[in-house]
Amino acid sequence: MLGKQQKEQIVNNFKSSFSDTPSFLLVNFRGAKVSEFELLRKKLRANNAVLTVVKNNLLKKASADTEFESIFTDSSGETAITFLEENYVEVTKTFVEIEKEHPNLEIRIGFIEGKSVNKSELEKISKLPSREILITQVLSLLNQPLIKFINVSQAIPRNLVNVLNNLKDKK
Repeated sequence: MLGKQQKEQIVNNFKSSFSDTPSFLLVNFRGAKVSEFELLRKKLRANNAVLTVVKNNLLKKASADTEFESIFTDSSGETAITFLEENYVEVTKTFVEIEKEHPNLEIRIGFIEGKSVNKSELEKISKLPSREILITQVLSLLNQPLIKFINVSQAIPRNLVNVLNNLKDKK
């Protein structure tokens, strides 16, 4: 049983998390096996995310006077929350994959950058490439004109050498 000071500490931690990180996912894990829950936690740790089981009334208190207050007024059942940093695409992929394999771990609602996101939007987000791949793609696009320019500027001397070699071979 948690004491009053411990509960206040938990509420204060969640309040600061709501203000610092406006991206999170709420998961309902009613009926989930411990092994399923631990598998989810293990995969989330690989993405530097933490899944925290929390009492609904503590979430209600923590979300009071925030934009998320309306979400927690009618929450029921077993709830776990994970706050998403910059890696929210990877974490969302993990949740969507686990939910397909283990339907008892159901994403209740998601908030990404302060905007409510439903399940279909979360599935779309999970299909996005990772941050590293996106950066690579952008850099590749930026390099394309330069590479094409270099190839074109080298084509004239290369063609001249080819013509001279052909003339030499004919004689």
